[in-house]
Parts: sequence; structure tokens; C-alpha cells
Amino acid sequence: MPTLPRSTSVCNGRAWTWALFVLGSLFLLSLAPAPPVAAQEAAKEAAPAVKEEAPAPAPAVASAAAPASSGETAAPKNKSLLRWALEASGPIGVFLLCLSVYFTAVVIRLFMEMRVTEAVPPALVDKMEVAIREKKFQELYDACKDNDSFLARLVRTGVANLPNGRPEAKEAMNQVSDEIVIGMEAKISYLAIIGQLGPMIGLVGTIWGMIMSFQEIATAAGSQPKPEKVAEGISTALFITLEGVALAVPAIFFFSLFRNRIAVITMEATRVADRTIASLVQAAKQAKSG
Repeated sequence: MPTLPRSTSVCNGRAWTWALFVLGSLFLLSLAPAPPVAAQEAAKEAAPAVKEEAPAPAPAVASAAAPASSGETAAPKNKSLLRWALEASGPIGVFLLCLSVYFTAVVIRLFMEMRVTEAVPPALVDKMEVAIREKKFQELYDACKDNDSFLARLVRTGVANLPNGRPEAKEAMNQVSDEIVIGMEAKISYLAIIGQLGPMIGLVGTIWGMIMSFQEIATAAGSQPKPEKVAEGISTALFITLEGVALAVPAIFFFSLFRNRIAVITMEATRVADRTIASLVQAAKQAKSG
């Protein structure tokens, strides 16, 4: 009985996933906006001109006007929404960002691997039909042996077990089909895990942001708490919650999508494999009778 070659698709899939993860991380880091250096340089150049034009005030007036001038120059800096989100999210947001890049890499890899044309290659189907028509059964097995698709694994398993009878061959094909389906479901299980972890991580960020806000209120020591500090904690809570939900929704969607695709691929590969084995048995009978 011929032996079956081991599959290397798992290693190749992991390599593709990590490559896409690294590229996505570099792309997202490149999106971080640079600080407004030009505005700061323009303010520095304009400051000396104002000082030269203004007359020298009296000492009392100068001391009184100093706080006002310092308050006018200390204008709040405008931040982009992306920079504000990164600063408010903190380490939890960075973790969610890395998780989203990994999620994107997994989805791209699954789209490349889980296709009907990959599981049931049309070229392999044509080659098997020609081999059966010409009664070249060894060529049929060799064609399936050199291929690692879903259909090839089923057909070569059935051909290898045909000497024991067609029911035994069918049982062996069903076992191989179950093993392949379990492996495919293990790949998409990462999407389900991400879909479950997203809201939980967002809830952790919500609690952490509210703790920061209430800590600012509690430690004010009778004075008025700083509104910007309270708003910072609320921003952290809202941004992390949004990021967790935004990651979980597409993860659950793609998990359902690929689970349905696995069912379609399994049905198509089993149908073509059963048809091929039946045609092979019929051609073998005709060859013996002829």
C-alpha cells in the first residue's frame, strides 16, 4: 500500500500570516501623524517681532501683563483623531491594534486558501477524467499523489483502499474528509477567539478609563478637579470600548462566512471524489471484461 506524503500547508499558512502581520504593523505605524513643527517654528519667529514693536512698559505693568501674555501663547495644540485615539487608548489600544493586524492577516490567508478551486482543482479533475477514459489507473494515482488538495487526498485514499472493497474505501475517504475539515475549522477558530476577546478587552478599557476619571475627582482634595484630566479618562474608556467592538464584529462575521465556505468545499470535494471512484470501478470492470 503506498504511503501518503505529509502536508506542508500549515507551515506555509503560518509564514504567510506572520508576513502579513509585520507588513500591516509597519503600515499602521507609518500613519502616525508628525507633530506640528511648522506651526511651532512660525510662533517662535513671530514672538521677537512683537517684542521689538511694543514699547517698554513700566515694571508694575510688565509684571501684571506677564501672566496674560503667557496665557495667550500657551494655546492648546490641535491633534488629529488618529493621534488622539492612540494617546487615549494607551497600552490596551496598542494591543488591540496588533490584534487587528493579526486578524487582517488571518482573513487574507483564509481567503487565499479556502476556495473551491483550491480544494477541487479543475486541472486535476480533467487529468483524472482522461486517465479513467484511457484506463491509465496508475497515472490517476500519481496525479493525486503529486497534489495536496482536498480532492486529491480523498481520491488517493479511496484508490489505495479499493482492493479491500468499495465500502472500506468509502469509509477511509470519510475519515480523511473529517480530518481535513477539523484542520480547516481549527484555522478559523482564531476568528471566533478574537470575536470573543474583543468586547472583553474593551470592557477592561472601559473600567480602566472610569477609574482614571474618578481618581482625578477623588484626589482633588476639595478643589475643583481638572476637566481635561476627567475627560482624558472618559476618552480612554470610550475609545477602547469602540476599538474592542469594532474588532469583534468583523471577526464574528468572517468566522460565519468561512464556516459556510468549509461546508461548501467539503460537499463539492466529496461529490467529485465519489464520482471519480465510481467511474474508476466501472472502468476497471470494463477492462477486465474486455
